[in-house]
Amino acid sequence: MIDWLFRTVLFTTIVLTVLNSSSMLWSQEATPLKTEPIEAGDKVVLKVGTKQSPPFAIKNPDGSWKGISIELWKHLANELDLEYEFQELTLDEMLAKLEAGELDAAVAAISVTSERLERVDFCHPHFSTGLGIAVSARDRTSPWMVLQRIVSTRLVKLILGMVGIVIMCGFLFWLFERKRNEAMFGGERRQGIGMGVWWSMILLLGHKGIVPASKMGRLLATIAMFASIILLSILTGVITSVLTVQQLNSGIDRVTDLHHVRVASVTSSTSAEYLQQRRISFQSYNTPREAILAVDENKAKAVVYDAALLKYLASTEFSNSIDVLPVLFNVQEYAIALQADSVLRKPLNEELLRYRESDAWGDLVYRYLGE
Repeated sequence: MIDWLFRTVLFTTIVLTVLNSSSMLWSQEATPLKTEPIEAGDKVVLKVGTKQSPPFAIKNPDGSWKGISIELWKHLANELDLEYEFQELTLDEMLAKLEAGELDAAVAAISVTSERLERVDFCHPHFSTGLGIAVSARDRTSPWMVLQRIVSTRLVKLILGMVGIVIMCGFLFWLFERKRNEAMFGGERRQGIGMGVWWSMILLLGHKGIVPASKMGRLLATIAMFASIILLSILTGVITSVLTVQQLNSGIDRVTDLHHVRVASVTSSTSAEYLQQRRISFQSYNTPREAILAVDENKAKAVVYDAALLKYLASTEFSNSIDVLPVLFNVQEYAIALQADSVLRKPLNEELLRYRESDAWGDLVYRYLGE
């Protein structure tokens, strides 16, 4: 009886052990191991999205890519021994494919925003910039625009002051000279005062051929000649300062001025989101070049887009027709976009930080932006 019981317990134990081992093996086969894509000899080809966004991503005529962000990615991929292929996509397509797991990374002028962080992941930012405003250079060089810059409130006040001084000096000249110099200031009062004003005006303009007959007239003439030097210097200074300070004036001095002009921007961009949030009406274009071309063709007054891209296009393709105003707002940062919780993020960040601390990064930025 005891021997039978012992054999039964032994048999049950063996059966349970076998079943438990089989269950563990089945579980290991059903759940594949999570592999890291960055290993020695790993030949997985990463799919990297990009788009035309000079100077960060520029497509060459032969189909290859260059630019600040592109060359940054090439350096990182080379250091990490990654194989990849570029796919030209729109920004919306890149974000959608990253979110769906159909794309491994996106490299261009991609701004980091809270809304995008809810959909995809980002590496550390590699470039800080902001939104800028580009306007037509021809508008500011027209005679009407030049006249508008010169005729400022300060200039009008100065001219009215000079007119007042001329009239006052003219009256005093008539008062002092009417008895000693009757040939010029005699006769009717209106005629005498008119001659005094004329005399005063030509003295203020620096004419030295007038010789007053009375002592008070000579003293007044001396004061008037010194005053003419001072006033003409002030007048020259005001005109110069007006032209210097307002050399880029296009009627847009701050962001709020955009409410009163025709604005162009790029579809689905950070600049478009910014304008929508502030209820600024704008016309959407597919590329920055098309938006700038709209201003160049007088279809819009200003382009609102990433300042670095506007400066690059203004200095290359639109050097004589478009200028970027010295206005920077809504500071933003560019970064490489990845899938959420991507295993690429940590090694890319480590190499990115090392590269940014090197002189090679400064040389790369200077080569494209000169700064």
